[in-house]
Amino acid sequence: MKYYFNNQSDLNSQQLQTLADRFVNLTSVEGLCRLLGITEQTLAKHILKPEYQTFHIPKPGGKKRLIQHPASGLKAIQQTLNKYLQAVYYTVRSESAHGFIICPADDLQPRNIYTNALAHKSGEWFLNIDFKDFFHTVTTTHLKNLFRSLFFFSPELTTALTTLMTWQGRLPMGAPTSPVLSNLVCLNLDYQMEQLAQQHKAIYTRYADDITFSFRNQPSPDWMNDMMVIVLRHGFTIQSEKMRLQTRLEKPEITGLIMGEGPLPTISKVWLKRLKEEIRIFRWLMSEAVKERGLFNVFVFDKFRQSVTGQIAFVGYMLGKDSREYRKMAAKLL
Repeated sequence: MKYYFNNQSDLNSQQLQTLADRFVNLTSVEGLCRLLGITEQTLAKHILKPEYQTFHIPKPGGKKRLIQHPASGLKAIQQTLNKYLQAVYYTVRSESAHGFIICPADDLQPRNIYTNALAHKSGEWFLNIDFKDFFHTVTTTHLKNLFRSLFFFSPELTTALTTLMTWQGRLPMGAPTSPVLSNLVCLNLDYQMEQLAQQHKAIYTRYADDITFSFRNQPSPDWMNDMMVIVLRHGFTIQSEKMRLQTRLEKPEITGLIMGEGPLPTISKVWLKRLKEEIRIFRWLMSEAVKERGLFNVFVFDKFRQSVTGQIAFVGYMLGKDSREYRKMAAKLL
């Protein structure tokens, strides 16, 4: 599900800049309340006692995904904050970042899993790494440093914002603000990785916690050590079992797309298989039997529908809407 993010906005880039300026120019908790359209008493209530519903939903392969869903009042606040934070990130986004980025109405080059893979089309060697527990690794300390150093907010405003968007000391899986906050926290990491890639004539991209480097020649062990130091310096942990260094002949996969079968990325059979499993889970979630038992919050149905619909639309974009794969998948949503 992390490979789909509905990033299309009805606002143009100038309107997003206006939203970004309003957030960046905040100077007090009172100003934050005006921005959110709530009273100071309401804000204080959510800061003192943030409420989340915790549950698990099935993942392809039999595992379960932890969801920490904010209560309706807190969720409304986070949705408003997300609107402003997405606008801010759009104005400062890293060239190498491709995931969870809003696309204004006048931007003709949205970033997605395809642009992430396409950046590596000239590579001969590919290194893929994943971060472990990405959202949960972003802590209140990360956010406090972000609001102080990037926005120069006061301690009171920093504490209020951090408390509104974290739970149990970290980004919750299920809060509307978690994806964009993870991108903002990674601004400096992206910059350092870009510098490292430039020094070694490599290409670097990041889609959420999926990081890819591509090279024309085999990278040296010293380069790998330098990259690991940057990751650790920013408080992240690499999933060693998912680290892969491959040549083009091995047809490496980058965010669900295969490199090596031609000049451009193509959809991975493994990715298609995962999507088919997600469609099966979605149909099960939407069954009357599951709905009547009330096992899942309506949030789960909405998010799953958005994710599956977006991924099927991507299949139509890559393979064509007349393709057999697309038509079969689209029919299963009806």
